[in-house]
Amino acid sequence: MSHVLAVIPARLASTRLPRKVLLDKTGKPLVQHVYEGAKACRLIDKVVVATDAEEVARVVRGFGGEAVMTSPDCQSGTDRVAQAARKFPRATLVINVQGDEPEMSPVPLTALVAGMKKVRAAQMGTIVTPWPAGVPLSEPGFVKVVTDRKGFALYFSRSPLPFYREHPELPADGRREDGQPRYLKHVGLYAFRPKFLQKYAKMAQTPLEKAESLEQLRALENGVKIAAFLSEYRGYEVNTPADYEAFVSRELGRRGR
Repeated sequence: MSHVLAVIPARLASTRLPRKVLLDKTGKPLVQHVYEGAKACRLIDKVVVATDAEEVARVVRGFGGEAVMTSPDCQSGTDRVAQAARKFPRATLVINVQGDEPEMSPVPLTALVAGMKKVRAAQMGTIVTPWPAGVPLSEPGFVKVVTDRKGFALYFSRSPLPFYREHPELPADGRREDGQPRYLKHVGLYAFRPKFLQKYAKMAQTPLEKAESLEQLRALENGVKIAAFLSEYRGYEVNTPADYEAFVSRELGRRGR
């Protein structure tokens, strides 16, 4: 029987914006926004926050969420998700919901879970969206993706990808001749089959992963295909103080404040 577990890795020691998961200018801590977005997806059976900080765990329990303590020695969010997932052996699919995606909604989560249920051969999956208007391709914080004709990722990069030699001047948020988006933006959502998640977390870092600082390249460099499912998603990661202030402005604007 299918049992979908969503794990939100949340740590206090983020480099560019320390303690960001607890920032609460909207009236809610950042991690609560992520948690509520994940809980709203009907295809997810259980949502937990994985953290190494008791302070985060207390906050999560305070708003009615479930927290799982993990080791402070986890080297990445995936390591933390893998460690937390071992506590839930019933899971048949594990979703890594990034703790810095406060505008997470059921739409991409539903697309990811439904996609993985359909593409049974995929050991790992993620979400891509059409390139957003107004964002330059040179923005390294917006990761680009190219896929094969079956929807599996060929490569992820912080550099513009692909290069349209014949018409490089056309808008990035436009469409190709076949109707598909000219450029795809990667969304930091991942789905794993449980056994592969444990194997993936033990893999050594790879050269391209280090070069781009993109952990998912570890899978590609080890010959593992990543299914990329197209979905609409207008949210943005929060990595810097400016990112957070922009999120607060959007959130309060949605409330009419």
